[in-house]
Amino acid sequence: MKEPLFLQTQAYDHLINQIKNGTLRPNTIYSLNQMAKEIGVSRTPLRDAVLRLEQERYVDILPSKGFVLHKMTKGDIIETYQIRSAIEFYCFKQLSMNLSTPRGQEYFNKLALKVAQQKKIATTTRCPEEYGRKDYEFHRSVVQYVGNESMLDIYRRFMYRIFWLNVTSFSQEGRMDDTMTEHEQLLTFIETQDIDGLEKLMDHHLAIAQEINLNILDND
Repeated sequence: MKEPLFLQTQAYDHLINQIKNGTLRPNTIYSLNQMAKEIGVSRTPLRDAVLRLEQERYVDILPSKGFVLHKMTKGDIIETYQIRSAIEFYCFKQLSMNLSTPRGQEYFNKLALKVAQQKKIATTTRCPEEYGRKDYEFHRSVVQYVGNESMLDIYRRFMYRIFWLNVTSFSQEGRMDDTMTEHEQLLTFIETQDIDGLEKLMDHHLAIAQEINLNILDND
C-alpha cells in the first residue's frame, strides 16, 4: 500500500505540472472528486495537496465546490514584483560580473536563445501565453545561473503569479514589443558590464509590468 505522503506528493506534483503547462485554467472550478479519479489517488491525499497549494497561493479553495486557480490581489502583485526585483537584479549583476567564465557564457547564450524565441513569437503568433512562457524561462534562467537553491526555490514558488502577470501584461497593446526591446537592452548591458544601466532598466522593466497589472485589476 502506498504511503499517504507519497500519494500527497504525487497529487501535488501532478497539479503543479498542470498549472505550469496551462492545463488548469483561471476562473474554472475543479472538483476534488473528479481530480482524484483523474490522478488515481483517493480524495484525502488530493485534499492535502490542494491545501498545500492554497498555502502557496497557487489555488483558492471553494468550500463544498472544489478549487480555482488563485485570483491575484493588489498585495499579490506588489509582493511578486518586489521579490522579482530583489532576486533578479542580483542575479543579472552576478552574470554580468562573471560573463567571461564558461558558466557565464553558457547562461548568457541561454538568455540570448530565449530572446530569439520570444522574437519569433512576437513576429508570428503573437500569443501572450506562448510569449509569457518564454519570458518566464528568460528570467528564470538568470536565477538558475547563480546556483542558489534557496533563492531558486523562492522564485519557483512565485512561478504561477509571475507567469500569469506576464500573460496579462503581454495582452496589452505594445507591451510585447516593448519587452522584446528591453530584453535586448538587458543583454547589451550584461555584455558591456554596465551595472548602473542594468539596474535602471530592471527597475523600469518590472515597474511598467506592475503598473499595467495594477491598472487592469483596478478596472476589473
